Amino acid sequence: MNDMKEIIEEIKARCDIASVIGDYIKIQPSGQNYKALCPFHVEKTPSFHISTAKQVYKCFGCGEGGDVINFVMKMENLDFMDAVRMLATRCGIDINFNIDEDTKRKIELSKKYQDIHTEAARYYFANLLQTKNRGYEYLKNRGLDDRTIKKFGLGYSPDSWSSLMDYLMNEKGYSREELLECGLIGKSTKTDKYYDKFRNRVMFPIFDYRGNVIGFGGRVLDDSLPKYLNSPDTLIFNKRHNLYGLNFARKNLSSRTVILVEGYMDLISLYQYGIQIAVATLGTALTSQQAHLIKRYADNVIISYDSDGPGIKASLRAIDILVEAGLSVKVLNLKDSKDPDEYVRKYGTDEYKKAMRDAVPRIKFKIDNLKDSFDLSRDGDNIKFAKEAVNIIKQLKSPVEIDYYIKYLSGIVQLDEDAVKREIYGKSYNSKISSNKKFNRYTQDEKPNIEKMDAIQHGEELTEIMLIKIMMNIPAAREKILLKIDENEFLMEESKKITRYLSKVDSEKVVDSSELADIDEKYIESLKKVSLDSIDTKNLKEIEETVKSVKRNSLKNKINNLRRKQSELEEKRKNLDNNEKELLKELDVEIMNIALQAVDLNKRLRNL
Repeated sequence: MNDMKEIIEEIKARCDIASVIGDYIKIQPSGQNYKALCPFHVEKTPSFHISTAKQVYKCFGCGEGGDVINFVMKMENLDFMDAVRMLATRCGIDINFNIDEDTKRKIELSKKYQDIHTEAARYYFANLLQTKNRGYEYLKNRGLDDRTIKKFGLGYSPDSWSSLMDYLMNEKGYSREELLECGLIGKSTKTDKYYDKFRNRVMFPIFDYRGNVIGFGGRVLDDSLPKYLNSPDTLIFNKRHNLYGLNFARKNLSSRTVILVEGYMDLISLYQYGIQIAVATLGTALTSQQAHLIKRYADNVIISYDSDGPGIKASLRAIDILVEAGLSVKVLNLKDSKDPDEYVRKYGTDEYKKAMRDAVPRIKFKIDNLKDSFDLSRDGDNIKFAKEAVNIIKQLKSPVEIDYYIKYLSGIVQLDEDAVKREIYGKSYNSKISSNKKFNRYTQDEKPNIEKMDAIQHGEELTEIMLIKIMMNIPAAREKILLKIDENEFLMEESKKITRYLSKVDSEKVVDSSELADIDEKYIESLKKVSLDSIDTKNLKEIEETVKSVKRNSLKNKINNLRRKQSELEEKRKNLDNNEKELLKELDVEIMNIALQAVDLNKRLRNL
């Protein structure tokens, strides 16, 4: 059935309504639209108008209106499917109508139910604007202007037992059974009387992503419960599969970023303030179906739920559902505001956009929220928090992100980064440490001498000196080492100089330190003190592991430099004025390139 809906929408898109209507009656331009004498009643002055932008017609004399399919049905006296078939032929769409009667019936009913909801929305809208009522007062007190009210088709359901039912049955000719199926009326089990489902409420029409009215949400204006009431699931409406405001937001998602809010008013307020990329759930927690619907239009989601306990809990749940759907997720910080509606009214559009840019990445949000559950001044809580936070970091796949949050967590709990890594990687990390000790055991053998090395402070540099000494003293190994490592992979300039020299000497020559010119004396002293007794120089595998250690150290150093540069650029970006758009774009590109380089280097590091 969904495929048939897509076909019908394609037919409507291809069949320009003005062109179709122009084949039946004479139409004349009226601005960007057209007008004509209505074909459905006798008139002398044109009151029949065609909107080319909306692809609909409306007669303000007799009230007839609809889309191109409605028009053909009326003019040709056809049922819905026959009208669709006729238009499909006109626009050259080859469709297979060999469908069973049950599917055909459902398609017919879907179209009728949409028409019923459209008439109900018009009725509610007219009540709001043409009568004095509490609904209009409520919306004005919430800061909405008439333009926004009209844009979202907001309405008012009177405090009446059956006013909508009477209108739709007596004036529009729909049956009580159809209104029941649409969920617009109910039946009392006590009295067997029928009644309007929505009474004394501000009405929010719910549109599907194409803009068809498929349901309603109503906010009560007295102390009745529930505060918000949504249409029940029907043939055309399922709250788990739809999102409020998607019909508006999808037209503005050029950046593939959407804001997810909880309530109707949150979304409408943001829209009025120029933030027109928001969608809202429909009175339920976010569902996987809604997440996958978002994924059709966006890659990034900024959650902007209420800032209270339930809102945070809902945000945490939504994060996992959105990530499962393949979306990148951040959470907006509302500061001292309880919801997005209050925030944008208090601080304005620019501040909300800034809050969007500064939205907290999902892992940081989870860690920070978890932290609030513990008293970190107590050792027991500190340890428990660290272990639970590690489980959050384990959700990540990117080595760059993992490393970032290892540093972030170790800073919070005042633990060594290696301790956090051991907790994350477990035995695999301990094995790696043991492996490094195996190939660098000379550091233990030479400990008394190392303490005297003023110029050599780190194990990475000692590994370099070990490899340089192997190349100087073992010509057979030197030839193979030089094939596996480039001089630029050494950290120290002295190591690079010696490597260049060794690449030019005789392949069988043992090189003495006295032959090395322009090399720092402290480096030469360190070179003399390093012993090769701790390594089996005849075992090429052991030598190869030393080469790998040097290459790993080089990659780590490059990654650290990239991170440092990235941090500097991000800090620079924060201090820029929002008006410096070109410079902001340049910085964003540079930051992204650095991140990609870091990811590539991390891949190479893992493969060593």
